[in-house]
Amino acid sequence: MGIGKKLPPFYSGWIPWLGCALEFGKNPLRFINLMGHKLGPVYTLKVAGERMTFLTDAKDFHNFFQSTNVDFQKAVQSSVQKIASVTEEAFFKNHTKIHDTVKGRLSFHKLPPFCETLHSKFKEHLVGIKNQITIKNGCEFEAELKDLVRSTMYKSIMDNLFGDGVLPTHDEATFKEFEKNFLIFDEQFEYAARLPKIFLREWTKSKNWLLQMFTRVTKQCMQTIPADVESRTLLQTLLAVIDDDFSPNWSMMMLWASLANAIPITFWTLCMIYQHPRVLEKVQSEVRQVLKENEKCDESTLTLMPYTRQCILEAIRLHSPGIFTRRVIKEFRVKGYNIPVGDLLMVSPFWAHRNSQQFPDPEEFKPERWENIEKNSFPESFIAFGGGRYQCPGRWFALLEMHIYVSLFVSLFDCKLLNGVPDLCELHLVGTQQSVQKCPVMLSLAK
Repeated sequence: MGIGKKLPPFYSGWIPWLGCALEFGKNPLRFINLMGHKLGPVYTLKVAGERMTFLTDAKDFHNFFQSTNVDFQKAVQSSVQKIASVTEEAFFKNHTKIHDTVKGRLSFHKLPPFCETLHSKFKEHLVGIKNQITIKNGCEFEAELKDLVRSTMYKSIMDNLFGDGVLPTHDEATFKEFEKNFLIFDEQFEYAARLPKIFLREWTKSKNWLLQMFTRVTKQCMQTIPADVESRTLLQTLLAVIDDDFSPNWSMMMLWASLANAIPITFWTLCMIYQHPRVLEKVQSEVRQVLKENEKCDESTLTLMPYTRQCILEAIRLHSPGIFTRRVIKEFRVKGYNIPVGDLLMVSPFWAHRNSQQFPDPEEFKPERWENIEKNSFPESFIAFGGGRYQCPGRWFALLEMHIYVSLFVSLFDCKLLNGVPDLCELHLVGTQQSVQKCPVMLSLAK
């Protein structure tokens, strides 16, 4: 239903409760963009009884990120309750404390210790792949890139944020079971926020497996939290501020936030680099020279590889979440339209980053567009990490881990995409865009 506009019956919905849910569900990303072109920069859809008002003009995004008329927590509380089984009372009691704790622990100035340990762990797992190639007398090694990135990054990040071996990273059989359950949890995450459990039996089973794992883990960790705050892992830091019985639930959500977005972006970054020979040549020249001369990888080493970071930012731009949401708590006006209390206010990073006025040739992979961007600031039109009070608390850690991993990968391997870059899956609005197809590659040792 468009604000201030008379629409044909289809858009207002032939079944009042469903509204445009059926059409919306077929391809939500394309549908919200189509409606923006049809209805203008401010429009409302009614989806399964919920009014969703979209802002598509970047000049209006301050109404989303900075306005006191909207509330982030009230927009996401119900979803968190459905996904993680955290009660409404527990959510409002702990969410802000948890957000601020993670933000402080992963702030830009706290990252140097992570840099060395991430580099060490990533290198350990990637050298394991390198050794497999060496065993084959240096022959090419066929692999599925998404699986390879995922398996090598999962273990490294889990050990860094949760403690070495605290989660099942050392035993391969147990790790495979974890990986299977986490993938199910991640792939159906968005559906779990909307659908009854009866339709999500496999997802519920995997969620319960993860909760049981974290029940054991948090119980053990609570008994061994160091008095020295700076020596605590992120999990120990988190557990120290939670004052209810939902420690396993919050820990599970932190794990999802740690793995679900940065790792797919790392995959997409590598796809884009290897798809574009000019880009690949420049990245290879940069990282192989720098890492050859620097055995250790610290913040100063990363600053010597700015083009690699530009590739990561460009991959983020092209694969950002479909929507962010806020709940309207006080009626206000945008471009002359009233937005009432109770609406879900929406912006789409995915489509905002394809606005040709802010990003010329928006569908093109052009890392150079980021070369004059200051290291710790982004243009207002770039909203991949959100904004305002609840901006992504782990954004600097995410950029750090991706920068280290991509640099190491390109320094160690030559890689050929056998079927090109996979298509984006357009069925999801939450989190980093996933690929539709597999991505087979041929790996060989760097020449």
